[in-house]
Amino acid sequence: MKYSLIVDIGNSTTEFAIFKGELVDKVRFTTNKYETDFSSTFRDFFSKHGLTADDFDGGMIFSVVPELSRLLQIVIKGEIGLEVDIFNSKEYVKKLKTDVDNPAEIGQDLIADIVGALHYYGAPVVVSDLGTVTKNIVIDKEGVFQGVSFFPGITLSAKILYEKTSLLPQLDKVQKPDFYYGKNTIDAMNSGIFYCHVAAIKRFGERTEEEFGYKSKQIVTGGFSNILSGFFKNDIIIDPDLVLKGMYLIYQEEHK
Repeated sequence: MKYSLIVDIGNSTTEFAIFKGELVDKVRFTTNKYETDFSSTFRDFFSKHGLTADDFDGGMIFSVVPELSRLLQIVIKGEIGLEVDIFNSKEYVKKLKTDVDNPAEIGQDLIADIVGALHYYGAPVVVSDLGTVTKNIVIDKEGVFQGVSFFPGITLSAKILYEKTSLLPQLDKVQKPDFYYGKNTIDAMNSGIFYCHVAAIKRFGERTEEEFGYKSKQIVTGGFSNILSGFFKNDIIIDPDLVLKGMYLIYQEEHK
């Protein structure tokens, strides 16, 4: 079995991931529109593993920043000579079972969440994906994607507090709070951001079960999922790499 390259371009971060049946390694860095940043990170990542294009069967780029997809494709070809595809979400979404107003609006990250959740956990399932935007995704017992809720993610929440107020400071890094309220401004911001997220995720899962009348598995994924893991009981599963694993499944399916 050869390696496969998965590239996930998000609004805030980009990830390069190497799979060989399962996730081998990944690197995450800030999404930037300058080719030099992509080239340097990509070169270092591949040098670390000593891999060449001959070690790969191909790869696929998934992106919510369309203007960067072709740029990354060129960078990867230029750095190691590997041809990678760009995921066509508009065509792939037709394969999914959905009950939404306009399936063409379903983003690539949501598609990967849906595919990964159904493959690894089965239906019914609720997925909370913690990225720039926190997404709560609902899949019913028939495996039908019913819809999603969006609200500002952890880093975006911190940015909004700073930019839209006069006196609150900018957080250099959002940190896990020691308690659910703070005795100073920084702790108060951290506790508010984290505990509001925890409460929203828990309540969304509960509300979904009330709506449908049956229990659902609940998965938390994305960049901040490990940090939030200590706030949930064992009935909520932490799977930080669900999106990447879903993308790999899609690549395998499309590469047949």
